[in-house]
Amino acid sequence: MRKDFDNFDLEGDAGRGEEGGGLLGLALVALAVGAGAAILFAPADGTKTRRLVGARLKSWRGDAGDVLERVQQELGRREARQRRERRSSALIGLAVGAGVAALLTPESGPAIRRRIAERLRRAEEDVPEIDRIVREPQPDPEPAA
Repeated sequence: MRKDFDNFDLEGDAGRGEEGGGLLGLALVALAVGAGAAILFAPADGTKTRRLVGARLKSWRGDAGDVLERVQQELGRREARQRRERRSSALIGLAVGAGVAALLTPESGPAIRRRIAERLRRAEEDVPEIDRIVREPQPDPEPAA
């Protein structure tokens, strides 16, 4: 970022010549023309115009506050509706899953629980007991050259 403001050039690079133009200079001229036109064509004097503009801004600010409040309420309602729909979907999914499982299961619940317990016991028997874990020393990695 340029910090040398003593030698600041409104025309940009001096080597570009007249056709490059100064954007800042053009903006200042446009600002002056716009301000002059506003003064010439104003429908009322400055005090009255400022009062009118201030009243309109306050009105818009109040309207914007009302709109913001309504938007926040609507967003809250939508969020609550989505939570209810998710809960309902979860309960329906749980009920359907339980019904399908009950229809497709060839045995009763206690018989299945016994089979699961038996398989877990067999899996525990198949795994040998471990007395202790010994970590063997590893060679040091070679230092980087």
